[in-house]
Amino acid sequence: MGLLERSDAYWKFTGQCTQCGHCTQACSSLTAADMTLGDIAQALLEAERNSASSDELAANIAQNGQLVQAVRGCFFCTSCKNTCFAHNDVCDLIYNARVDFRKLGLIPRETYTSVLVDEQWDIFTAYRAIHGIGYADLTRHVDTDVAPADTDFDVAFFPGCSLAAYGPELTREIFAAVEELGGKTTMLDSCCGSSLRSAGFFDRAEALCDKNSRELADSKAKQLVCVCPGCANDMKRALARTGVDVEVVSLAAFLNAHGFKPKKPLPETPLCISKSCQDRDGTYLEDTCEALGIDAEVPTIFHGCCGAGGAVSAFDPDRQAQQADEKLSFAPDGSTVVTMCPTCTYTYAYRMMSNPRNIVNKHYAELLFESQFDWNLVFYQLNSMWYGEYGAWLAQVFA
Repeated sequence: MGLLERSDAYWKFTGQCTQCGHCTQACSSLTAADMTLGDIAQALLEAERNSASSDELAANIAQNGQLVQAVRGCFFCTSCKNTCFAHNDVCDLIYNARVDFRKLGLIPRETYTSVLVDEQWDIFTAYRAIHGIGYADLTRHVDTDVAPADTDFDVAFFPGCSLAAYGPELTREIFAAVEELGGKTTMLDSCCGSSLRSAGFFDRAEALCDKNSRELADSKAKQLVCVCPGCANDMKRALARTGVDVEVVSLAAFLNAHGFKPKKPLPETPLCISKSCQDRDGTYLEDTCEALGIDAEVPTIFHGCCGAGGAVSAFDPDRQAQQADEKLSFAPDGSTVVTMCPTCTYTYAYRMMSNPRNIVNKHYAELLFESQFDWNLVFYQLNSMWYGEYGAWLAQVFA
């Protein structure tokens, strides 16, 4: 093996990329770097050829500002893949590059210690522990203080990190509806590992999803209901990889299939749907619109990532803010932006605290159920826990 662990992936891209430039035009990060996907792969291999040691390789890469921008500035929004005639998978290239960047020390440790979601403590589990949020009564397929492990479930519910941490009442209300409609239900209280991949821990992300698959197999659940399109996609790949026969569906598709009726009327403001990056073919968008009872032709924001993808905020926080502003700029004054991914909801809420605008920001589940995110409380609690009695412990855990 050479100095680059993932060099095979780069050689593949040098052969597949036609240098047509469509990806560069489609992606603000590639535009800023003035590189194609093939250029990225070639630059990495060239840096390896010109280096005699890992330290020299790290220095050579670090001096190439265009390359660093292209790799660390990627939102994983797939805009480039969607314009690629060869259907090259940018995520595969950049995820591999992130692995090498991390191993070479080009992704600082302090930028990812709080989102190592396969360890006992991450920002989500710490928030939940400090503020008394738990689901032991709902994670029925594992032994807990509440009851021993049960089995033979009909459905497993996967809320994802953001919803489970920041919307506990909404999480429980959705769980109750899933159980009422679908039968005996348990909750998979875990993460899909997307933050691990962004930090260059590709293998650990896959291992976490494989662990989730084994839990599903043990639970005997026949169906996995995911709130976030990204979680659904990751779990579909993991289940295929591990040979576990469980159907993965979005929450919206599940509710549609069971004739769910929204708990309240839609807001009277114009709706603007924020399409998820992970919804490449629009399937989740169609299911979401159907669940809301609106036409799929309703004004929709298609333009790129919300700003949360790829841990770009750890590399260039101003660019994350610019990305969120750019996407929200498509929402007409007085409209309601409806997100498909809870992390998008979080990102917009955070951005609108410092840059208010005359729009409402809601996850689609908030329009279907009574419970709502309280972002003012969430951000207050996130900030205060670093300065209160747990501040020293958090600083030590995430050092």
